[in-house]
Amino acid sequence: MAGFQPPINIIEAIERIKNNEYLLPAFQREYVWSQEQIERLFDSLMRGYPISSMLFWKVRGENKTKWQFYRFLEKYRERYDTHNEKFDTSMHNDFYAILDGQQRLTSIYLALCGHYDTHRYRKKWENEDDNFHICDFYFNLTATQETKNSDIEYEFLWLDRNDTKEKVIYIDKFEQKWFKCKHILELKMFHNMKKFWESPDYNFTEQELEKLGEFYTLIFSTSNNTKINYYLEEDDKPEKAVNIFIRINSGGTSLDYSDILFSYAVANWQNKDARTEVNDLVDYINNNLGFNISKDFILKAFLFLYHSQIKFQINSFENGFIRKIEEKWSNIKTSIIKTFVLLKNFGLDSKTLSSNNAVFPIMYYIYHKNLTENIIDAISLKNDREIIKKYILGAILLKPFGGSGDNVLTNIRKVFIKEFNNNSEEEFNNIKFFDEDIQEFPLENIEKTYKYVIDNEYLNELMNYRKDSAEAFAVLSLLFNFLDTKNHDFHKDHLHPISKYKDYENYTKSQNIDCLEYNIYDSLPNLQLLDSNENMSKGDRNLKEWVEELHKNDKSEFMKKYLIPDVDLELENFNEFYEARKELMIKKLKEILRVL
Repeated sequence: MAGFQPPINIIEAIERIKNNEYLLPAFQREYVWSQEQIERLFDSLMRGYPISSMLFWKVRGENKTKWQFYRFLEKYRERYDTHNEKFDTSMHNDFYAILDGQQRLTSIYLALCGHYDTHRYRKKWENEDDNFHICDFYFNLTATQETKNSDIEYEFLWLDRNDTKEKVIYIDKFEQKWFKCKHILELKMFHNMKKFWESPDYNFTEQELEKLGEFYTLIFSTSNNTKINYYLEEDDKPEKAVNIFIRINSGGTSLDYSDILFSYAVANWQNKDARTEVNDLVDYINNNLGFNISKDFILKAFLFLYHSQIKFQINSFENGFIRKIEEKWSNIKTSIIKTFVLLKNFGLDSKTLSSNNAVFPIMYYIYHKNLTENIIDAISLKNDREIIKKYILGAILLKPFGGSGDNVLTNIRKVFIKEFNNNSEEEFNNIKFFDEDIQEFPLENIEKTYKYVIDNEYLNELMNYRKDSAEAFAVLSLLFNFLDTKNHDFHKDHLHPISKYKDYENYTKSQNIDCLEYNIYDSLPNLQLLDSNENMSKGDRNLKEWVEELHKNDKSEFMKKYLIPDVDLELENFNEFYEARKELMIKKLKEILRVL
């Protein structure tokens, strides 16, 4: 019968997760809790605080195969082990789908049965154990030191196996005893627990035994204070389960609105595992191509490509629209990949592409112009590629999307097609995507939709961007567009070496002249994009020596090409050099950006 059910204890929940009696529906979001959230959850449980009721849906009959279901995570590793494993329910007994409570149940399961890995600072983002802290969940039995958070009464921490050596009892530098929480499951029988706490190997104090007993009671207790309360929905209509899920999450802050939309959208795919498809695409673009997108980007792509309403709304993702997106998914996915491959060929990555919104017009053009197969290499599309590159670099500099991205995207799409109507399945296949006069990427008309003014003040402010900023890369790419960015065979380089700043500073002080600050020395007028081989040959040489010795045969042409001013290039003359080069760069940018 539907309604609140008799509560269960933690060990019952764990056993049901292990036996796949508890599964996650495709419209559930993925696991997002931090280590600290899990630590606080167990503190709350130990203190008898309520952790809110959960919502389960009884799945039986044809519903077991009509939907996609996933197992709980058995381990979590940042970026890599974050996706739940799909579970084949075709031969499975009836089970419960977790509509609300996944984060809490997953946290309990990871703490008592798995591990939680976090990335090591300055290590590579590669899925190797050496790059991660592999952490087990421990409970501080001794507690003689202050906890890292003053509001914590029972201290639980995720501790690195390199420190604990995976010992059941880990003794830290303060002689505190930490109990490995997953070992509690091996002590289920009370005589095992008694034997453990009487062991002379650990020499527990009365206080430590008391805490250990409290933890044992928490996991195996019959007390309602430490049990899991849940509401059971038994309606056979899966649509009701989706609506309940959306209702409970849209009323609070547990999910972002886009998470709810994603859940709703993937729940309506019929033939493909939408969640896996989208996750795999996001992972490929982020891990293989070096960008930083989320599933929100994919949802927005669906709308920008095919829906009259770009803004996220639940009613935009009605069944007919989602079915059509599923039909066209293969081509959409390929066009998104090729769009990011093109951006990578421009030298962009997650650090230099400061606005993912700027990608949608490129994707729209490539997809609806059927350029997916040829946009990367076709000689006939060389001019299109150059225009697109100029667009994306300009968008990084001009920042047209700001806080009203949906409005800007709507206006930009009107550049491609003035009236975008798609309110029925029939129109989905017959809609026009381009006005007849559009033959190449419409850069100038897109830029007319921006609300900005490029003047001398703006261009002078632009010169303040420093080496590692996205804006500096965009400016340098516009100015030195003859370099090979496709193979990433370029370096951002200081003309006057950064290692020489101290010499410059000392000289100005000795001569009692103005010393420009370090952030100015590191800004655009002292930067260039340079072929990587040439940059390595330049090394740490001072600017005058490098120009005179390595480019003496083509000095004039080289200086013109790299916008090096015809002034004294000695370090001592940096102040004059800085102003002269800034003037050259601004003049060139005016030509490129068509500033009158």
